[in-house]
Amino acid sequence: MKQITLKKAAEISGPGLHKGRINTVIISPAEPDAGLLIRNAGFEYSLSPSLVSDTKRGTTIKYKKSVLHTVEHMVSALRGLGIDNAVIEVKGDEPPAADGSSYPYVLAVKKAGIKTLPKEKKFIDIKEPMLVEDKGRYLAVLPYRGLKISYFADFSGYGIAPSDVTEIITPAIYEKMISKARTFGFKSEIGWLISAGLIKGASLENAILIDKGRPVKGELRYPDELTRHKILDIAGDFGMLGANLNMHIIAVKTGHKHNVEMARKIENSLKF
Repeated sequence: MKQITLKKAAEISGPGLHKGRINTVIISPAEPDAGLLIRNAGFEYSLSPSLVSDTKRGTTIKYKKSVLHTVEHMVSALRGLGIDNAVIEVKGDEPPAADGSSYPYVLAVKKAGIKTLPKEKKFIDIKEPMLVEDKGRYLAVLPYRGLKISYFADFSGYGIAPSDVTEIITPAIYEKMISKARTFGFKSEIGWLISAGLIKGASLENAILIDKGRPVKGELRYPDELTRHKILDIAGDFGMLGANLNMHIIAVKTGHKHNVEMARKIENSLKF
């Protein structure tokens, strides 16, 4: 399998989910083996789990004076489509929230077109199972040929029945079954989210607000949209690793904190 990049630049503008400022992302073609490169605040650097500085309701990365919030949906779209190499210029402090899913990024990349490069894809293989455990939350990775993600959700405390989803991640499956799943929150959480300085750009147009087990506005895109969004987040957080993934990721009630902890664990295991 050959590496791929974009044929031309793709651009998205709009408010960020948590900081609320109007920002622009320009995703441009890159050379073979370049990986995913970030340009922001006068710096250029490669994405890595080691750069994560915060995982409170999103994934924030920091490199010198460059601080970017909520990068996971953008990265998820690129990795979900199998993009190996791209230059991602972020004009501002947070990629646009768009509609709360990664689908607008998928559409922008597909509109720009995908170009095949002459070098073979790089893969990360794990040799043995790995586990992160945190007070009844579990994240395991198992050796596997390809990328499979399973998520077991339990939001029964918010009136939503437990559910589980497993998908083998290919570009077609990602676009159809994962990318349209939107970020979400619960009405009872709004107070502390605001007090934490978050959701300044959130609205009913770019997030699902759940009250008494149902969306406050509109209908779910999938019956298990919340669980599928968790898979979208996993694809984004693990997508900061510098290659395609050969592994089965199994997550039980986990979040960005656990995703990043495992991604770092995998990254560190490759150094020996």
